[in-house]
Amino acid sequence: MDRRRFLVQSGLGAATVLAGTVGCQHSRPRGAAAPKIAFNTANLVARFTHYRFELSHWGDQHQKTLAATDEAAWRDICQEIAGAGFKAVEIWEAHAAPEAMDVARGRVWRRILEEHGLQPIGYAGGLRRETLQICTWLGIPHIDGGLRDLTPTQATELCREFGIRFNLENHPEKNAAEILAKIGGGNEWLGVCIDTGWLGTQGASAAEVIKTCGRLVRHTHIKDVKSAGKHETCLLGDGVVNVASAMAALREIGYGGWYSWEDEPEDRNPFDSALRNRLWIERQLRRVGY
Repeated sequence: MDRRRFLVQSGLGAATVLAGTVGCQHSRPRGAAAPKIAFNTANLVARFTHYRFELSHWGDQHQKTLAATDEAAWRDICQEIAGAGFKAVEIWEAHAAPEAMDVARGRVWRRILEEHGLQPIGYAGGLRRETLQICTWLGIPHIDGGLRDLTPTQATELCREFGIRFNLENHPEKNAAEILAKIGGGNEWLGVCIDTGWLGTQGASAAEVIKTCGRLVRHTHIKDVKSAGKHETCLLGDGVVNVASAMAALREIGYGGWYSWEDEPEDRNPFDSALRNRLWIERQLRRVGY
């Protein structure tokens, strides 16, 4: 099963809870902290196969990761993420899956995150009751991924029940209209997670999609790809996406949320470029005035 079919069937992709401020945190108030950069653990899709895999076998990698991620493996992952200078993580579903997670394990996962100074800021996965429950255990404010078979009305009701938001991560969509249609135009609970890499794969302008979606952009996956028509990831700034212009567009719409670095390389260890890409994002944020 290739990744796109797996995403459709499982809902995989695919900032603040209601008690606090609105999740997208637009229009950053004076004196507030600058936008943060997170490490998306989907980067480690090939960790347990020596950083070699084929994108068409994403579902197999998900299952291998689920089976291999015990307490020791999760601690090692968090240690490496912190070692690359990240202070926040977006947790891929395979690293905290309903098939393996319960409230006791959730406490352990959260304690390990705290031990390494990592804040869980998103859950990269499918929207369902079980994943929403995991978000409550781990203190995660939103899910970023696929709707599975839920209608926008059903998704809204489910998110409201748990107090957790959902952001649709674009994959096959080629423009803003296609993205917004899937969430019924969006609302307080349903927003958009812009994946710059997949927009590049689809030959779309990430900057234009961001401007059209506007304030419904509540999360981002910052990624670059080598060429349109394929999803071969590369160093930020080296591909066809024009990530710099996308980040400028985010600034233009008043985005103040997280920048989740995502790179699922098929032939290399993402930690080899994690520091470089984190610093690249930081430079772009300075350039656009954050």
